[in-house]
Amino acid sequence: MKSLPEINAIPIFEEAQSELIVLLKSLSAEEWEYETSSTIWNVKDIAAHLLDGDLRRLSLHRDQHKLSDPSDPITDYESLVDFLNGLNNLWVRAAKRLSPLLIIELTEFTTPEAVQHFKDLDPKGLALFSVAWAGEQESENWFDIAREYTEKWHHQQQIREAVRRPLLIEEKWLSPLINTLIRGVPPVYNKFAAGIDSENIGIYISDVIEGSWLLASEENQWRLMKSKNMETDTTIEMDDDTAWRLFTKNITEEEAIKRIRVSGNQKLGNLIAKTVSFMK
Repeated sequence: MKSLPEINAIPIFEEAQSELIVLLKSLSAEEWEYETSSTIWNVKDIAAHLLDGDLRRLSLHRDQHKLSDPSDPITDYESLVDFLNGLNNLWVRAAKRLSPLLIIELTEFTTPEAVQHFKDLDPKGLALFSVAWAGEQESENWFDIAREYTEKWHHQQQIREAVRRPLLIEEKWLSPLINTLIRGVPPVYNKFAAGIDSENIGIYISDVIEGSWLLASEENQWRLMKSKNMETDTTIEMDDDTAWRLFTKNITEEEAIKRIRVSGNQKLGNLIAKTVSFMK
């Protein structure tokens, strides 16, 4: 068994952004207004949100610009999510004044700036933002960058599905994506299966990628490790289409349970369907 490896997501982040710019340039005026799988944002709103991610990253992290303190104190995960949702929705409302062309031009400007900022960081250094959905209070820069890639990929998929463009689902996209998103599984088990000890769960994801992980409970704490040929009490199997849709909540928990295959403890195995690997 091996600890989960670090992920160098900078190259694939840069490539995903290039694909996004090509995609946005291909959209008709009508397509910019298409509804998406998001409950509140259309295509233009999501493109504006992605731009905001770069602008906020460069301002807060690279330039060390300080935001005003929130009106309501952030005391837990839920209040952090509320604060971030407020920031996101405020920007999207303001960005309705921007033309699609300007959103594209600004994205073309911010992308190389964000990439260079990531390259300038020490991968092992302390990230400005922890990956809270993975249960971390502090995170290293490489994980924060990998998380940022999953955010960009996820929202670009929403646009692609809305305008019926090919999805980014080849191995080069899915391998770093799923190897990042799956780190949201242990917090789910620590919340909903606390107190279970000496239990081993094998997680197998296959199709475009082939991956296997061991989710093990030791001393009332669930940990995720890379593993092959492992002895387990319960196994969870799914294809990678199910995996990314589950982790990004592109499908409901009920639909995810229908699509995964659990051997052993059904109740314990089905808990994986509660995973949300983004801030929500």
